[in-house]
Amino acid sequence: MKDSEIVEVLADGTIYHFDLDVCDAEADRALEELYTKEGKQLGFDYSATVFSLFIEAIHILTRSGWSTTQLVEEVLSHSEANE
Repeated sequence: MKDSEIVEVLADGTIYHFDLDVCDAEADRALEELYTKEGKQLGFDYSATVFSLFIEAIHILTRSGWSTTQLVEEVLSHSEANE
């Protein structure tokens, strides 16, 4: 098993398995595809779209069990913004 693979047995016995490298590559691909629309599609703004994805991600992650505190900690640990 690779270091990037996550395997977990859920309470119902289901084996949950995914590879973070695959997930990261797919996220990068989706963002690159969105970026190709910048300046080419009327009414499209890449940053606004990424913000919309961010908000949707919050909803998805909270439904998946993440707490607001956990999400804020992750945002702070990955932020490159000046404080």
